Amino acid sequence: MKSLGIRYLSIIPAVTAMLFCSCSRGVTVSVYNPAEATRNGQVVEIDASLITGRLGTAFSVKDAEGNPVTSQLTYDNKILIQEDFPGKETRKFVFSKAKKETLSEQDTFCLGQIRHDMQDDFTWENDRGGYRLYGPSYRRGGGNVSGYDIWTKSVDYPVLASRYDDHMAGKISYHKDYGNGMDVYTVGHTLGAGMNALVLPSGDIAYPCAYQECEIIENGPLRMTAKITCYPETIGEDEGVVETRTITLDKGSWLNRTEVSYEGLSGEYPMVNGIVVHKQNPDGYVIDEGKRYLAYADLTDNPANGNGTIFIGIVNADEPESAGYEGLDPNAGDAVGHIMSHTKYKPGVPYVYYWGSGWSKGGVNDMNVWTGYLSGFHDALIHPLEVKIR
Repeated sequence: MKSLGIRYLSIIPAVTAMLFCSCSRGVTVSVYNPAEATRNGQVVEIDASLITGRLGTAFSVKDAEGNPVTSQLTYDNKILIQEDFPGKETRKFVFSKAKKETLSEQDTFCLGQIRHDMQDDFTWENDRGGYRLYGPSYRRGGGNVSGYDIWTKSVDYPVLASRYDDHMAGKISYHKDYGNGMDVYTVGHTLGAGMNALVLPSGDIAYPCAYQECEIIENGPLRMTAKITCYPETIGEDEGVVETRTITLDKGSWLNRTEVSYEGLSGEYPMVNGIVVHKQNPDGYVIDEGKRYLAYADLTDNPANGNGTIFIGIVNADEPESAGYEGLDPNAGDAVGHIMSHTKYKPGVPYVYYWGSGWSKGGVNDMNVWTGYLSGFHDALIHPLEVKIR
């Protein structure tokens, strides 16, 4: 693999976990896949206190064959490891005490940045794809783009920083593919590639425009986490309603996990998440209410240019009240409608869902491959890996 040029020093080397501990020589963790299908590149969460309480904060992780395993300690006290897990099989991992000076650097695949030189863009990526959310200077300048933007990728190492740098220096345009992907997705005043939003009493969507504050909590080999705080808005009779989102993107995943909450709402409120449908492919969507996913094949803003197809998806953690296509009247540029999930937000109860994208030039060949991935992602949510000790 190409050298990343970005490294992450691991002091200690997702899925609900139970743990069992061995003697002082180390801790052995067993991970069982209850499904028939193999889960490739699955990131597993382990309660870090169950490891650090026995071994301290300096230790290494190896698989049963003695091979080093990439890992990450997260801000919320979890240890992440990533491996392939064959169906109906158990894999074992050994956590052992180590001296800090023996710990190795690990390649960073999951990375976020704020580009104050480019309208305060918050942009983030993993080895599968990249995304963008517009910031406060964009909003102050009169911008009204609301949804998530997509940066296509066809390589597994970080590229967004160099794209911005070269674009700003006039060397390239990041709207053209120079071998690793490009920005060729149109958002406009829509939900874009999977945004959530409250629905006003009038029935209109309260599109959130840009973020007010962004805190990048962690960049790591296996996970990027950021907290987004939006501008206060008036929602119905409630003034000063503030939305916060915690976005995590794991290595190997085509989807972001997003946890949403609102402060200032006086009661339950209708909410949607959705994907914009463009006139270039008005019927190119699939809605599977049983598997709780939405899928769309976006032909990009200039299909004749050979940009490939961007596949966009949402998987809901809980069953929505309904899902379907809704047209825009009038159209918003090339946008003719949305595919959306409808639910209700309950104050004090975070709302969780997953959204993201793949690219026909970056590993997702067609819609069948994409919907198969979304279906498998849903199955993994309801049948998580089992983590325990013998």
